[in-house]
Parts: sequence; C-alpha cells; structure tokens
Amino acid sequence: MIQNVYDNQEFFKEYKSMRDRKVNANELIEIPIMKSMLPDLKGKNVLDLGCGEGEMSCCFAEMGANSVLGLDISENMLMEAEKQNVYPNVRFQKMAMEDIDQIEEKFDVIFSSLAFHYIEDFEKLMKDISSLLKEGGMLLFSQEHPVVLASILPKGMPKYVEVDGKRVFNLCDYNQNGERKFNWNIEGVVKYHRNFSSIVNAIIKAGMNILEIQESYASEEAVRIVSKYKYQKDRPYFLFVKAKKN
Repeated sequence: MIQNVYDNQEFFKEYKSMRDRKVNANELIEIPIMKSMLPDLKGKNVLDLGCGEGEMSCCFAEMGANSVLGLDISENMLMEAEKQNVYPNVRFQKMAMEDIDQIEEKFDVIFSSLAFHYIEDFEKLMKDISSLLKEGGMLLFSQEHPVVLASILPKGMPKYVEVDGKRVFNLCDYNQNGERKFNWNIEGVVKYHRNFSSIVNAIIKAGMNILEIQESYASEEAVRIVSKYKYQKDRPYFLFVKAKKN
C-alpha cells in the first residue's frame, strides 16, 4: 500500500506550520544546496517528483525552464501548489512516484526534494526515471541521509549523547536495508533506509553516471539562526546526488 501521510490532516497541519515559519532545515540547509547543484534549466523540460507545495516547480519556471510538470500523491500539497502557481508553463498532477512508468513524456531534468526515502522499491524508481530522461538528461535529488534513517535503537537508548560539546550518535542496523517507522508529527510515518552502496548501485544499474554527491552542511548564517545545526558536522541530515543518463 502506498503511503500518503501528507493528506493526514493532523500531520499536514503540523508540517505546514513548520514550513511556513521558514526557519527549518529545508529552507536553511537543503534548498540552498539543491539550488547550487542545479544544471542550467533554460529551455529545458523539467519533472518535479514529490513537488509538494510547488515552490521549486515555480522556481524552475523563473530560471527559464520551457515546461515544468510537478507530481505529488497528496491533494493537500497540490492545492497549495496551485494557489501559488502563476506560470502558464507549470502544471501539477496527482500521481504516486510508484506509477511514473505511465508517463509518456520525456524530460531533460528530473528533480526531487526529500521524497525518495518514502519509496520502497528504489531500483524500480531509478529505472523509471532513466526511461523518462532524454539522452544526456539529468537527475538531481535529495533524501534523508542513510545514517539518519538507519538505526533501530533498543527501547530506552538515546539517539545521541553529548561529549565535550559534540553529539556522539548511536548507529546500528546500517547494512539492514528496509522499512523504518518514525514519530514525526504523527506516529508511524514509514520511511525506507538504504545504505550508501545500495543507492549508488541502483543509479548505475539504471544506466546513469553519477556526477556529484554532497552531504549536508550548515552555513554560518544557518547556525546563527538555529544553533543546533552546528551538529551537521557530526552527522549530516541529507544526501544529495546528481546523475546523468548515459
């Protein structure tokens, strides 16, 4: 069964409140790094997977994209996206990422922000993306970092301890890929952990070359605004990958 947690009203209310404050890891850490890794979008056809509220889809139009298709499974997210969309070349559609093999268009760039960790079959997703890319097309995505998703901690064990101003994180089950459940806004949010080699090999197997990998860090300004982001040096929140279809 495909999870659609963003249409849970309790979850969405908490999520929307967090994003509207603009003081969060998405705005201060993830989005700046993603923008720095974007290829030239002028004249390009772009697919935004898990487009959410459509912020980046609209940004792509501003950057000169020829057309942008934003897909999301959540009706709540798509309603928000439509509210802010003023671009005739940006359109939104309800579709799960598990179903993108139904799309007949081809794209120059496929983008996804913090959505792939909700997908169980990552190898199929990479194959579907490769099929949707034109020759030489680019994939850029972010996801929660494997060291964040990995651990299934025994009851009562803390995520970390503080030692001399550093956070020492407990890490286990790293090579045990599969489902993880988190209490985030509501109980039982399902995400999928994959170790680093599984992510990289699925991309290569799908016929794409990896061009760049980054792991998240916080700028001095981000740390000034939210002091806990200094602990990015101890454990990164996010993983970023840019690849090109052969």
